[in-house]
Amino acid sequence: MTDSNDRPLVSYIVATFNRADDLADAVDSVLAQQYRPLEVVVVSNSTDRAREAELFEDGGRFDLDCVQYHHYPERMGAPGAKNVAIEHASGEFVVQIDDDAVMVDEDATDEVLRLFERYEDVGILAFKSLDYYTGEVKVDETPDAPEFHISPEEQYRTTSFIGMGTAFRREMFETTGLYPDNFVYGFEEMDLSIRALDAGYDILYAPSVAVYHKKTPEGRIPDTETKERLVENRINIAVRNLPWRYVLFTTLIYSVYVVFLTKSVSSLANVYRRLYGKRDRLRAERNVVDRRTIERIKSRKTMLFLWWYGPHPKRIFGPDGDLGRLKWEA
Repeated sequence: MTDSNDRPLVSYIVATFNRADDLADAVDSVLAQQYRPLEVVVVSNSTDRAREAELFEDGGRFDLDCVQYHHYPERMGAPGAKNVAIEHASGEFVVQIDDDAVMVDEDATDEVLRLFERYEDVGILAFKSLDYYTGEVKVDETPDAPEFHISPEEQYRTTSFIGMGTAFRREMFETTGLYPDNFVYGFEEMDLSIRALDAGYDILYAPSVAVYHKKTPEGRIPDTETKERLVENRINIAVRNLPWRYVLFTTLIYSVYVVFLTKSVSSLANVYRRLYGKRDRLRAERNVVDRRTIERIKSRKTMLFLWWYGPHPKRIFGPDGDLGRLKWEA
């Protein structure tokens, strides 16, 4: 074990839903970390609670002082569960992994702290994602690099992170707030990314820290609804954070996109109905980022292009572009 004298507490958080076996693997990989002091906070919405709870009850596999388990019967969605976990966590640094992900290296936590110490302006570390079964880099779970030629094996500054493996300075949340808890599925990370950049923090893609991601189908919502929710949340992000011109063009483009994805006009109606239902909350939460934040994001050729919130067109149609991103841009 690493000597824990005068070292900051690191909190690992895991939000889970009906994946008891995967969850056990995730927690095992955290407890295998050589760094101490360390705590694990698990927040569950699972309906299959019996199998899961026995892991954490008295005498169970994870009946340890450093492990917290909190079960909430009401479905709060991934962003809400992550927020509850962050609120329960006590560490100066918070590491988030999915319940179907495992840490690759036992010294990953030491590397997280080394990077935060070296890059004082960085508030978020984005980990490298590897396919659990093949070991290959999951390009669809790699944040876009500022230049098109940069490899996922290189470290770089970026403008977003993917939630399967991430680390935060806890102090950042005091300025940015937590995840938007009205995002039922997907892209809550991008919303938090924009607010982190606007607060003066940067995001570092750090391939020296990696997770194996299973991407288990259990616990995921049906495919058509997933696509509707993802489009809905792209519009949510624009309304919450960006000037109205971005809201207009983003809404127009993603309105066409959701019909393209689902082959159903009713999906567009579903998106609009849900957006209309939370219109008052969206207006109340609207907080447009600084012009310099927008220029900073645009300079990295990632999430903003002209008046549109989405990938730079060259990432789809350029010489090294990926037309597969038209099926859904991750």
